[in-house]
Amino acid sequence: MPINPRRPVGHRILNLPVAVISLYLMFSPVWSPSIAPRMYDNSRLLELVMLTIMATTVLLPKIALATVHAWLSLGRTTQWLIAIFLAGGVLSAAASGAPQVGALQMGLMMQLVLLFLLTGVAARGAGKDGEIVFAVAIAAGAGLLVLKFWVTFVQMYVAGHTFSWVSPFLDFANVRFFGQYQAYALLLITLPIKFLGLTRSWRGIVYLIAANFWALQWMLGSRAVWVGFAVAVMLIAVFMRKGRMRWLAEQSAMALAGGVIYLFFSTLLLSTPNATPIPVVNSILERGQESSSERITLAKAAIGLIAEHPLAGVGPGQFGLHYSATNAAHPHNTPLQLLAEYGLIAGMAGVALGIVLVVFAVRQLRDRTSQGPDEMTATLVAALIMGLVDSIFSGNLVMPHSQVLLCVIAGWLVGRADFAMSRPLELAAREQVLRTGLVGVAMLAVLTTTILTIEYLNVIRDMPYPLALRVPSFWQYGRFTAW
Repeated sequence: MPINPRRPVGHRILNLPVAVISLYLMFSPVWSPSIAPRMYDNSRLLELVMLTIMATTVLLPKIALATVHAWLSLGRTTQWLIAIFLAGGVLSAAASGAPQVGALQMGLMMQLVLLFLLTGVAARGAGKDGEIVFAVAIAAGAGLLVLKFWVTFVQMYVAGHTFSWVSPFLDFANVRFFGQYQAYALLLITLPIKFLGLTRSWRGIVYLIAANFWALQWMLGSRAVWVGFAVAVMLIAVFMRKGRMRWLAEQSAMALAGGVIYLFFSTLLLSTPNATPIPVVNSILERGQESSSERITLAKAAIGLIAEHPLAGVGPGQFGLHYSATNAAHPHNTPLQLLAEYGLIAGMAGVALGIVLVVFAVRQLRDRTSQGPDEMTATLVAALIMGLVDSIFSGNLVMPHSQVLLCVIAGWLVGRADFAMSRPLELAAREQVLRTGLVGVAMLAVLTTTILTIEYLNVIRDMPYPLALRVPSFWQYGRFTAW
């Protein structure tokens, strides 16, 4: 008997994954648990805690069954690409010079795939209610960050103190590379307006949060984010059938309003004693072409590693163990990183997954807006494209918040799609095998990341900080292997 992908799972039981995902989206931009002595490590640990909780939800039979159905709905091509990527990554880790680093990375990848599937289950099963919670959580997270930023800045401004961008800003905006998180989140802030019948005052608050979030991009964001925004805007202009002008006008207005706030902020900052230059301005004036030349150096190094290790790669998460020409521990280019670290077979499967996702997203945008405006789909697709384009220049998918947002956006889009399973599930016994395999893989991934995380924390607890060339990759110590 064919499976209905929208068969009810039980609304109440889906409250658990919806709540876990939403709490992370809301508090991760401002909350850094004091588990580890390093800011970036705390950000990673927060991600791992959320992923661990999400993975344990598949122990509930109904959620496990719904996740199996979500897997089957992906189609054979996507299933094979995911399987090749994960299996190839495991083999690459086993053959690498630092198998514990590779195992940790692959445990994370498996949990992120599970997060993608569970987000799709939640978006599909909980319907509009689940989408509202996700949208509000993202906007609330941005709101908390904006509020904390301005409260902190005003306090220091009134007291006549110099505002430091590294601390306190990055201490509470613990994304490490803030623009890489914004690349996925900037366009999503106004989503609650699409779902909720908000009063004019509440709509104003949401728009104010979005404008201030854009202002932080003007202050801190990389040029890659702007490139991603330009590509997303062009894609919407070309493929969105109806409602494109309204969408483009709203998002452009938020970006321009952020620029106005940025100018106001710049005026305030110049009036403070010993003012610290705004990071993005400082980067453009002082680094000049250095950033671009570094990217070229990193690309050449990644291509060289691909040529030296074409089949198995150097091992997941291990680019920085084979490269030291600059401070970077990853090549700042996600496709090149996948090919260099996972090898050509698994790496190409990972790149192909990204291409399949983009093609699917564009088709959803075209089809769902052909009958009328669908600003929700347009916003999700644009956010996905903007983040992925940024990843080509920044490698943002090594960052905890970026990884989670990519999986949530992708799962959200897939969960909203209305399509049949790739094939019928003919035997109940086969369904049980798939459920058992799902639970086994989930628990193995959780045990791997938990054990190796504890081992890492025990080793680095008393180490000095910062150390030369210990820039982040998976952990703060991006080139550290002695654990």
